[in-house]
Amino acid sequence: MKPDPASLDRKAHLRPRFELTTSLEVDSVLDRVRAALAESDDAMGMVLDSGRIELTPHEDTVRFWSPQLTIDAERRDSGDGTVLRARFGPHPHVWTLYLALYATSVSLAIGCIMYGASQWMVGSEPWGLYLTPLALILSALVYGASYVGQGLGSLQMQELRSLVERAIAAEPADDSSPRR
Repeated sequence: MKPDPASLDRKAHLRPRFELTTSLEVDSVLDRVRAALAESDDAMGMVLDSGRIELTPHEDTVRFWSPQLTIDAERRDSGDGTVLRARFGPHPHVWTLYLALYATSVSLAIGCIMYGASQWMVGSEPWGLYLTPLALILSALVYGASYVGQGLGSLQMQELRSLVERAIAAEPADDSSPRR
């Protein structure tokens, strides 16, 4: 089942999050997600007994901008049911590269300001200050790249979320019925 592009939330967030609640117990939720993953051609991942679920698009469709969905399944405070706290993000290697580029560009901007201010204080030409806008533009480009990647991966994000929603909404299989 492919998601309808018109139904997608077009509002971009850095590492979007969502929560789902269900009356199912944690073990039942984990079993259902495992079963949904086994039957899915669109996603792959792992379901740990600790309640952590990590999903990615199938390796045939993974691109540099493809998302990863990390879910923590916890027992609800009321004691009955499960709350799923989910967060989308890029692959950890991509996230590390993004943070490194962002930190470098911000450090460059701060360095330009400090060097330019020092030049100005000693009466020199403050060419360091002239470079500051370029460093700020670089920071803005790196920040904007996250939203471009998120837009490119929005259909995959919707597919991963719908897999989880279908898994916890599905009726449990009758034990006498044959399993696939």
